[in-house]
Amino acid sequence: MDFSRRPLSYSRRCKLHSGLVTEGCNLFHSLKWRFSIEPDLDHYTCMVDLLGRAGKLKEALATIMKMLPFPDSRIWGALLAASTVHGHRKLGEYAALRLLELEPDNVGYHTLLSNIRASDGQWSEVEEVRRAMFDKDLKKQPGWSFIEDNGHTHYFVCGDK
Repeated sequence: MDFSRRPLSYSRRCKLHSGLVTEGCNLFHSLKWRFSIEPDLDHYTCMVDLLGRAGKLKEALATIMKMLPFPDSRIWGALLAASTVHGHRKLGEYAALRLLELEPDNVGYHTLLSNIRASDGQWSEVEEVRRAMFDKDLKKQPGWSFIEDNGHTHYFVCGDK
């Protein structure tokens, strides 16, 4: 049986990503020092994502804190995703709060913060976030799916019949 074609487990994928962290860091630093290119927000976001996927969350946060461009929601989202995957709730909450500062009316970020606090058992804080969502009239839209059948498209959400 050929095991080289089987899908990689999450832990094996992370190990492969972490093996490329050094190479990614070297390329990032060579932008400025070798090619005289000032890294922009996209470059920093890629670095935070790379470090975060490898579990190097402190280094990812340090990258954000040291960067010259002002961090946007993409970079904080990358840190939040990595924090969630690696179970670093405090850093995830910090990233979610930065996201809410940038986009206070984004219902998804409120929901993420609520979920982080719920996973930590902080029920009064969950209620506070949900109350803020209600006060701002923020409602999460349900996800939907569709099926195409004989040239017709049928849209539905969970629970439809």
